[in-house]
Amino acid sequence: MAANNDYPVYNGVAPSWADVIVRLTGTDVPLLEAKDIVSLDDSSTVEVGETVAGGRVMKTTTGKGKNEASFKLYREGHNRFLRGLISAAPARGSQKILSLVHFDVEIQFTPPGSDEIFLKRWKGCRVVGDAESGAEGTDAQQVDVTLHVKEIVRVIDSVEVVLL
Repeated sequence: MAANNDYPVYNGVAPSWADVIVRLTGTDVPLLEAKDIVSLDDSSTVEVGETVAGGRVMKTTTGKGKNEASFKLYREGHNRFLRGLISAAPARGSQKILSLVHFDVEIQFTPPGSDEIFLKRWKGCRVVGDAESGAEGTDAQQVDVTLHVKEIVRVIDSVEVVLL
């Protein structure tokens, strides 16, 4: 199935691109344009510890939050993204270490038929992997970018909401 620049997918929801705004901050140059992004994915979970006695859970700990995020870019957009990271990356000899650059991602959208503006922020992102594969056909090449994220927040009525 061919991807369409005008309709990115966010966690399985396909609002029109006119309804989605993605901002990356933390470097001095623009990292991405809307047309570069194929899809955005994230998840937040809390791992809760337990105290067990006699086979029963007696207490639980506050837990530890885990956040994951990734995006899929068209090849040209991936090159633009890397160029942006290069400008902020520390050097090791003649090499630039892209995985040490920190940035934030802000995603704002309004699903079709809704008046509500949804806002989510990925804070303290670092690139920790990328993967690409090519196949015969007419589809544009794409690159999956895996991020390490310190915190994922939703903004509800101007309040940041997190899972631990």
